[in-house]
Amino acid sequence: MLYVALIGDVVQSRNLANRSEVQRQFTEVCAALNQERDVLGLVSPLTITLGDEFQAVFGDAGRLWECILRIEAALEPVAIRFSIGVGKIDTDIQHDTALGMDGPAFHSARAAMEQLKKGDARYRLKGLGDDENFINAALELIAHNRVKWRTPRVVTLANILQGKTVKQISQVTGSTEQAIYRNIRDGELDAIISLLTGITEKINHVLNGQKG
Repeated sequence: MLYVALIGDVVQSRNLANRSEVQRQFTEVCAALNQERDVLGLVSPLTITLGDEFQAVFGDAGRLWECILRIEAALEPVAIRFSIGVGKIDTDIQHDTALGMDGPAFHSARAAMEQLKKGDARYRLKGLGDDENFINAALELIAHNRVKWRTPRVVTLANILQGKTVKQISQVTGSTEQAIYRNIRDGELDAIISLLTGITEKINHVLNGQKG
């Protein structure tokens, strides 16, 4: 059976003036998401490994990007790298922590993270073979767009990925509906959501092809 391993890393965390506050926020958002683990498809919870890093295991990718954007929104404007590995896990699945496991899914995620640390990209995926090249090209384009955003746009995308309407986002954030529509338009969020949906479908196609 194949899984999705996710690794997150706060960029240049040691240089943050408010590092302890960022770590607190990091811990809180991971705990909040873990409360929804069944809905989000987490088979191993978001687990902080080194204070500024975490890892998790998903059984499918249906809510993967929602988790990523909710973490980004909670820590904005702090930059975070996210690497995704698709593959087998050779050890027993740990349902209470994402530690103590190993296998190709984690090997791919760690290799992707090492590649991320050599550049300025935010997201990278490994484990889909020939599909990786165009997927990572799309992710680099998204990341290039993403670094120009202010917090409201990140929050808007995170809420859309949760399935909220513009009216609901307005009620939650206190922004006007006009401002939200403007963020969707100016940030090309519809196109980004289409790309993320396509990537999700590619991952789940591989996962489902191996199940049974």
